[in-house]
Amino acid sequence: MKKILLLSILLILTSCFKTTTLTENGKVAKGHLKNNMKQGKWTFFVDGNIYSVGNYSQNNKNGIWKYFYDNGKLHQKGKFIDDKQNGIWSYYFDSGEFMGKGQIINNNQNGLWKWYHKNGNLYTERFYDNGRLLEIKSCLDKNGNELNCGKIVNGNGILFNHDTQNETDTIEQFKFENGILKN
Repeated sequence: MKKILLLSILLILTSCFKTTTLTENGKVAKGHLKNNMKQGKWTFFVDGNIYSVGNYSQNNKNGIWKYFYDNGKLHQKGKFIDDKQNGIWSYYFDSGEFMGKGQIINNNQNGLWKWYHKNGNLYTERFYDNGRLLEIKSCLDKNGNELNCGKIVNGNGILFNHDTQNETDTIEQFKFENGILKN
């Protein structure tokens, strides 16, 4: 009798947590629905590859989320609270090395962000306030020598972004006004 009762309870519990598959914005999503809202762990796929993994609570992202490159390597991870990025977010190169990190509050970069070369040496430090880039604090090549990353003062100026992902001589130029990207 105990076995039948235990088996019945397990059957009821597993039927309540049936995996649902949805298609959203070109991604296949697998997880659980409760009252037609995403609950618990969900995994998103693009072209059969894992794109992201994280938890939902009443249809809002909550807790640690991880995002992946097409090759399966971790791209970024951080925390969501009520569907907004909050806390320290970490980023990685597609080859797996640590790329950088910084704090996000309500989906906006805040404070000092540090980015690194693949060899682990510091590339640049940038200061943000409520999502606005206010200052480039430092910029170094992979050997620790000073590098020109442009100049941003009080949110105004030019940023030169070097290709640390592929370690090429490619440089992109971005104009900022009041901390906001203009091009």
